Amino acid sequence: MIEFDRVGLSRGSRVIVDDVSLRLHSGEILVVLGESGLGKTTVLHAAAGLLEPSTGTVTRRAERQGILFQEARLLPWMSVGRNVRLGAPGRSVWSSGSYPEVDRALEQVGLTDVAALPPFRLSGGMQRRAALARALYARPSVVFADEPFAHLDSASAKTVGVALGRAAAEGAGILMTAHEITDVFTTMGIYRTLFL
Repeated sequence: MIEFDRVGLSRGSRVIVDDVSLRLHSGEILVVLGESGLGKTTVLHAAAGLLEPSTGTVTRRAERQGILFQEARLLPWMSVGRNVRLGAPGRSVWSSGSYPEVDRALEQVGLTDVAALPPFRLSGGMQRRAALARALYARPSVVFADEPFAHLDSASAKTVGVALGRAAAEGAGILMTAHEITDVFTTMGIYRTLFL
């Protein structure tokens, strides 16, 4: 699904990461661990196709992908529900009517009954969970999650862990970054780690 073969990533003359190899298969959770500034986000962005490697090769075999950035990146002029629908390219976000898929995605992250609200009415942690609902909305075959538990209280972090674990159980590959292994990782099931 996602494979790095001796990948190096640079910005100008500065080498961010060098000689990284990894494989992510369907239904697997791979956690890229390391301190701040070691290149975890850069690896994630290269895996998602947002950056090209300086050396080595990245192979992607995924029909649909969802991405959760470190910032929620919700569009303030759209309702939460319309923001979630942005997770399925090619579908109109402006059409009216009921969207049970939006309700399902928001329920997965513990945000029932907020679809009609503007993003500014949500707390920062709720906005991050809404962004995860957007990433999961189209039932992606691979999910890229950058620090999905950052700035969340323990209950919200557990909800996010359960949602990611459920996506993996349904066949999605999950590639995520983290600073450390915490108790919330047990809610996701079996996972592998790559230390930077």
